Amino acid sequence: MNTGSKWVLGQFLLLLAIGLSVAFFGGDPIAASTIAAVVLFLIGQGMALAAALKMRQYISAHPAPAPGASLLRDGIYGVVRHPMYGGVFFMALAVSVFDRNPIAVLLTVVLAALFFGKSSYEETLLEKTFLGYADYRKQVTRRFIPWVL
Repeated sequence: MNTGSKWVLGQFLLLLAIGLSVAFFGGDPIAASTIAAVVLFLIGQGMALAAALKMRQYISAHPAPAPGASLLRDGIYGVVRHPMYGGVFFMALAVSVFDRNPIAVLLTVVLAALFFGKSSYEETLLEKTFLGYADYRKQVTRRFIPWVL
């Protein structure tokens, strides 16, 4: 199994674990956490959808750039370099917050760490593939979350 596939497998297993922890070890949702969860989920869904629409046929869970893909610099990619990871993180966090589930929250933190590592690996591949990636990285300083991280 190559390095990119290992990142994808880790991501899949963590998302599955978050879902299972919510299903089997969930807390009792309350109004404030429900509102926060809906807002987080909508933000995450919006980011992921904007990224998917921009990537179109080149979308892939694998970190290697798809053959024929070009470097995206505008739209959501003008705000964060990895909006799909940021969107999935927000949606996982939303599910964890909605359920008030400490196991799911912990797994979401682990997922964020995995996305950080996966995106670092992906950026080395992007720099090898696209000559302008180093400049893009300097221009778009946020990796996942606009104005934060």
